[in-house]
Order: sequence, then C-alpha cells, then structure tokens
Amino acid sequence: MKALKATLTTSQPVISPDDFSTVFYRIPELHAAHSSFLKGLRQRTGVWDSKASVGDIFKTLASKLDVYAQFLQNYQRAVETVRRCSSQSAQFADITRSIKLRSLQGQAQSLEDLLHRPVARVQKNALVLHDLLKYTPESHCDHEAIKEALSLTQNFLTHLSMMQTEAMFPILIFIFLVPDKLKTQDRPQRHLVRNSFIVELVEGHRKLRHLFLFNDVIVCAKYKATGRAEKFTFEVKWYISLHDIVVLGENIFEAVRETSPPNLVALKSQASTVRDQIKRQETHSELKVVNRINLSRGEKRRKKLSELEAQLILASPNLPLRIGKRNGVTHTFLLTSEYERDQWGEAIKVLQANTPGVGGNSLTLPELQNWITAYRSFLKTNMGTFLLKSNRDESLLLGDLHIVVNSLHGLTSPANMFLCFEVDSYGHFFRKAKTKCSDGIEPHWNQDFIVELEGSQILRILCYEDNSKEGIQLRGKAHLELSRTWLSGSLVERRVSLQDLVLVLSLKFLPPEATLRGVPSGKPSGLFGASISQVCRREKRSVPFIVTRCVREVERRGLNEVGIYRVSGLASDINKLKKSFESNPYEAEQLVKEVDIHSVTGLLKLYLRELPEALFTDELYPRFFEAFSAADPDYRKTTLLKLFTSLPQLNQSLIVYLLEHLVKINRHDNLNKMSLHNLATVFGPTVLRPALKTKTPTQEELLTASTVDVMAQAGILHFFLKRRSNEEPIQVVQN
Repeated sequence: MKALKATLTTSQPVISPDDFSTVFYRIPELHAAHSSFLKGLRQRTGVWDSKASVGDIFKTLASKLDVYAQFLQNYQRAVETVRRCSSQSAQFADITRSIKLRSLQGQAQSLEDLLHRPVARVQKNALVLHDLLKYTPESHCDHEAIKEALSLTQNFLTHLSMMQTEAMFPILIFIFLVPDKLKTQDRPQRHLVRNSFIVELVEGHRKLRHLFLFNDVIVCAKYKATGRAEKFTFEVKWYISLHDIVVLGENIFEAVRETSPPNLVALKSQASTVRDQIKRQETHSELKVVNRINLSRGEKRRKKLSELEAQLILASPNLPLRIGKRNGVTHTFLLTSEYERDQWGEAIKVLQANTPGVGGNSLTLPELQNWITAYRSFLKTNMGTFLLKSNRDESLLLGDLHIVVNSLHGLTSPANMFLCFEVDSYGHFFRKAKTKCSDGIEPHWNQDFIVELEGSQILRILCYEDNSKEGIQLRGKAHLELSRTWLSGSLVERRVSLQDLVLVLSLKFLPPEATLRGVPSGKPSGLFGASISQVCRREKRSVPFIVTRCVREVERRGLNEVGIYRVSGLASDINKLKKSFESNPYEAEQLVKEVDIHSVTGLLKLYLRELPEALFTDELYPRFFEAFSAADPDYRKTTLLKLFTSLPQLNQSLIVYLLEHLVKINRHDNLNKMSLHNLATVFGPTVLRPALKTKTPTQEELLTASTVDVMAQAGILHFFLKRRSNEEPIQVVQN
C-alpha cells in the first residue's frame, strides 16, 4: 500500500488516485483499530495478575464493526478494480501478484487474498470471544464485557448474511483463511458461504445431513456425532461443482414420496408425555429424598426424550428444495421455512453469476473431505435441543409468546410492507405469523398474534416489501433472543433494528402454567357427557383442558377467520379429535394444531352441547328466561346479575372464561364478521337450554326442547357478552 501510494504524486503513478482509494477503502481505519487493540492487549497482559481485565478492549474493538461494514460494502468494487488494473498495468500486476509480509514469515500472498483477511479476522474474533466467554466465570469482571462484545460480533455476522447484493454475497459469513496445506497455485482461495444441517430424502427415507456451500462447490456430508460435547465429524456423501448446480424451481416441484412418512402428531404426543413425566418426577424429587430407582427412571426418560427429539428433527420439515447436477442426478431436501429455502437458492444464483468457473472436474472427493475436516473446528451446528425447562437449560422457552405489531419506521418513500415471524423448534425455524400488508412511509399494523413456543430460543423477524413492479423483496431481518430475563407476563415494548428500518412491537410471555395449557395427568375417561364438576375434579383445574386447548388454538390462528364458530367443521376431524381427547390428551394436544380451525370450534361446541346439564343449569334456566322476559329494564338487569351469582362457582368460572374469549373474537369482527349478536346466536342455545324431564325424552319433549325461544337464549347470553365487552360487572357482590 505504501509503495503504491508513493507513486501517486509522481508523473507516472502505477494506478490512479481514484483506483487507489477504491482498492484500499477503509484499510487504514481497520489497521488503526487492530493496532490499538493489540497495543492495549500487550499493555494489559505484560504484567498479568488476578485483577487484570481485557474485556473492555474486546468490547471497544467490537464497537468498531461499522468500519468492517463499510469495507465489505466496497469489497466487490475493490476486487474488480484490482483485476482491471492488473490487466491494464503489468507493473501493478507484478506488485500485487506476490506480496511478502513479515507477519507471514515471507510467504507470498496476492492482493486479492489479503483483501479477504479483514473478513476472516472478524470471524476469528467471534470464535475467540466464544472461547473466552466459555472459560470466563460469570463472577469475573470481564464476563459481561466479553458477552456484549460477542453479541455485537454475532449480530454483525447475522446482518452480514442479510446482504444479498452482488458486492456482498461471495463473502457472506463464515469466511475462513485457507489452511496452508490445502492451498494451490492455480485456484482462487476457497471460502465457505453458507452451511446448515438439513434433512435429505434418500430413496424414500429421511437422512440427517450437513450442507456446505463454498464459492466453488456445494458439498453434502453425513453428520456423525462423536458423543463428546461440541465435537463431531462429517463424511462427504456427494458434491456438485458450482457451475454444474441446478436449483429446480418451485413451480415444478413434484410430490415428495416417502417409504414410511413419519407420524408427527404421534411423535410430539410421545415427547410431551415423557416431558411431563420428567417434570412431575423433578417436582417430587424436590419434596422427597432422591433414591437410586428414581434416578435410574429419570435417566431412562431423558434418554427416551432425546431419542424422540432426534426423530422429530427428521420428521418436522416438509418443504421441498431440489438441487441437482446439470444433466445428472437430483437431490431432495426438506426444510421448514420458505425464507431458508429462498436463501439457499439466492446464494447459489448470485455465486454462479459473480464467480468465475472454478473447480469443475478437478475437484475430488478426498480433497473435499479434507476441506470439511479442516473446517470442522470452526462450525457451530444447531441440532435443536428442545429439552424440558430446567436449571441446566434456562434459555429454552415453552408457552405462549404474545406479539403486538405496532409500526415500522425508517422508510424513505411510501411502500407496501408486511412482516413474518418465525421461531425455532427441534432445530428448525417455523413460520408462525404473518401480518397484513400496510402501505405508507410509516406503516402501522396494530395486529396481535399468539405464537406457541416449543423449546424456543430465537424469534426471527422478516420484513418484506410487496412491490408491484419488482415483486416481493426482503427489506430487513432480525434475530431476537428470547429470554425470561426481559420477557414477562406484561407487554414489553421493543424497538427492533431491521437493517435501515426500525420495527416497534410489544411482547409478553406466558408459561404453560399461566395459560392453563398443561395436559391433565389424570386418565381422560368419561370426558364427553360427564359433568363439569367431575371433569374439573379429575383434572384438578377450574376449566376443563378440552375447553382451554380449543380456545387457545382459536385465539392462535382463528381470530381473523371469517365466520369463526358459525362455519361448520369436518365431521370426520371432529370425531377424530373427540376420540383423542377421550383417550390420549397428549395426542389431542398435537392433533388440534393440524386440523382445520373450524373443526376445533366444532369440537368445543359439541363438548358444551353434550354436557349433561347446560352451564346456566337446569334449575336456574326458567328463572333466567323469566327475568329476560320482564318489561322493566332495571329489574331485568338486576335479576339476571343476581341469578348469575347464584350459579355454582365452577360454572361461573367456565362461563366467564368463555365470555372473555368471545369478546376477544368480537374485537376482530371487522375481519371475522362475528358481532356479539352473531356469537350470542351461536352459543346461546348451547349454554342455555331447558332440562328434559324424563331420562328417555318423548317425541313431544324433544319437539318442545327444539322450539323454545332461541331468541331469548341468544338475548340472555348477549346481555352478559355486552357487559363483559364494556368491562361492566356480571356478578353481584353480596354483602
């Protein structure tokens, strides 16, 4: 750099000042930052004692990553300028082809190789910080500073992977220096662009694989765990040279054919059963002395849970991605996220468009195996743990995440924007919610969602623009780490950076115990047709599990469904759900997520209809009917409230729970078209009905029961719904 700069003031500069500025853009600032960093480390470590601190030095370096970002944005221009100047000037080509540095013991490097080094350095910094944090006790004064420095660096690398421009993609993320023993003179430096564990469909069977995309080849390897913490090996199964890769379009996807398709509902049901068994055992262990039998039983259950989770990692994805070799074999992968699939396709597309044809037939499997082995120590694979929440793994969350999406700021011109929310589970990301499109320079949504967390750690937020000319484009993304340290039962407002945009949203987390979500431990026999008191006593809860589970599912994905509770569900699905809730609540808890939402509402209505006594009770029904028919409005109101207070406490609790739910449904009536009157018409005859006087009703009694004043039943329920909606009391406080 100094030699080239010296010629700029002469009559015959090697390159022009503009080209010099482009090639070495931000290099002085990067050099200054690292010089200051190394100087600080030498001063602190020169005389080392137990009180010495270096965390702030790493944090200071991490705070200057914006200089790296500016360097990377210019990187492709710098490389292109080097190549152009080399072709135009033999002198420049000679100088930059072989540069010897003292720091490399005189080993020659090209200027292009050296331009890769800043990117490799930030990745190495992340690895160093990771190891420092691992071996720094939480009580040490450096722990928080190192943790923050690592967070800044990881966020930078995450944002780096967002850049999909031609200038950025060849050096996305996880770029490493080539080991000396693997360097060749006739091949550009190989670097890793993208990698992830993935499920491949091989001869109809699901296989766990790891997929590596280098700048010249894509490699699929078999994942082989060694049984030791954070150590693994890879066995290369196949590879395709970059310019021989063909990504088949979504429009020509064929149906995925499997020899034995996994039963996802059954697997999740079994995992939930074992998980609850472990939880109950841990609760008992806190109260009693732990013996060898309990310890052995606990270990067996944890081993069983791990086996089920391993099966779920394979069974969860169902979104096909097909990658083939030109005029050759096609490989089918299964993913869970459309975003992930798009990222793989886009990465290959950009690399093919901007990378010269390297590798080709000269690639060999042994060489690639050596590369994968060399990179093994750098890779961090996310295999998904989904373990039961315990002191050993506090970061995993199970429960409901409530998201209120408010507004987006930072647009420079009006745009049509929408957001998608994904959470991780079983090692995969799943889309859980999508907002409507909102147009403007500051789009507002004011939408709320309930997202189920199943051992989750990360909320991924994807921001898209729907452009009439250019189609749907990703404008920004963020990974939000979910933790009980900042999430609570009350809404917490967050301002989330989405590259050049800022999203304002509010979040709260409710664990299973706060949502009445837990599956009852008692045997589910006698559910339909059993009294409320009998079911609640057996399940040890104030509202039956079948009611809370159906309500929760409707609020999760049915609030905006047109005609919710009015449209009928499939009879076959309703019967399947009924049998599951009566025989295996763990299976029912999973199955309710898979069926059409109208089948879920149909099940809830069926359960309430088959209660041996309506919620407003046989005894009080005539008096409710009489009070509603009264001409005096004050007498009508007072009497109805007194009668409600006279109901059994369990009935009151369940009715209040349902009223709250129906009011929440009504708040979305602009989308679901369900007014309070519509909801009262649907549920009135279900929760209010006269008693049949004989055990086996006569035809006349059935006719009478079916011709009662339905309008009055709906009117009574509408009275209580209206008061609940207006936040007025529905019970009389007795002195």
